[in-house]
Amino acid sequence: MQLSVVDSGRQVTPRGAVEGVSLTRTELPAPVGKVEPVAPATLRGGLKSYDSRLNRQVSGAQQAIQFLSEADARLRALRKELTGGDAAAALEKFDKFWQQRSAASAGTLDGNLKFSADAKATQEFAVRGLSFETLRSGDTETLSFAVGKWSRQASSITVDPTQSESAIVAALDRALTPMGVRATRDAKGELAFNVSEKDWPQVRDSLAIRGGGRRFPTGQFNHVRTVVAEQAIQPSQWNAADPRKALQDIAQAHQLIRRSYGDVRGVLEEAAQSVDHGAATAAQGAYWQGFAEEYADTLARGDSTAIAATVQTVAGISKRTVSSLLAAAPGTT
Repeated sequence: MQLSVVDSGRQVTPRGAVEGVSLTRTELPAPVGKVEPVAPATLRGGLKSYDSRLNRQVSGAQQAIQFLSEADARLRALRKELTGGDAAAALEKFDKFWQQRSAASAGTLDGNLKFSADAKATQEFAVRGLSFETLRSGDTETLSFAVGKWSRQASSITVDPTQSESAIVAALDRALTPMGVRATRDAKGELAFNVSEKDWPQVRDSLAIRGGGRRFPTGQFNHVRTVVAEQAIQPSQWNAADPRKALQDIAQAHQLIRRSYGDVRGVLEEAAQSVDHGAATAAQGAYWQGFAEEYADTLARGDSTAIAATVQTVAGISKRTVSSLLAAAPGTT
């Protein structure tokens, strides 16, 4: 498959952004310890980028914990409403809360509550008419893709039915990556795509394909239908008219939320250990740096007493001992 650039001339605008959520209540175990963001001065030189990455990781994990705690509390309240209140209204209220997941967790939790420390939760989806079966049957055809703000500079591939599924995925991925969309396989091995959750509304509303008249119409870009991958928690599918089934769905959601909470808690524990290790390493490095500088100043002054003491100290040290010390891992000598 070959890539080329074509001009579609089609403009698309995304839907509105999600609103924020007020998180107030928690009854899950409290987040691990007290993990403070690492101050820029804690680590030196080449560790500054690591320091910044750790700060983002901790901040994202804390927001995820906050959302999961609130979700847990709301699910318990929802369970009570199903047995003695306005079940339909309660389900609708929780569904609205759940729709704010991405914004409330700062993009760190995807639809299945998998945690992404770099705030790059993605939305997986399929495209109607694009499957291994349709692409590997029929004649050769050139397909051009356009998404939203990239619609003026679309990417194209030539569909070759003789190519393997892996080659098809690779070609589609190369064509769509500049638009923020990645081609992949889903859990069942079928052709799928994913995009950052923050870009999903735009892709959903503007993804268009122009074909050669075989699989897709020729001559102009046509908006294609996307199908969101099934998610583990789908409150919109819970049925107030069937309380027993709804309670089962809530129980399953509870298990997933608590499992995700444990995973994120583990991330915070690792971050706390990294902070402790980084502080100890920095302190040790500062000590030896200061020692070396002080000793160098002493020798530079020509202090005969210090020089004589040094000669006596190192005179009995063999080359093998020095080599072993230099080769030893930090903290083992």
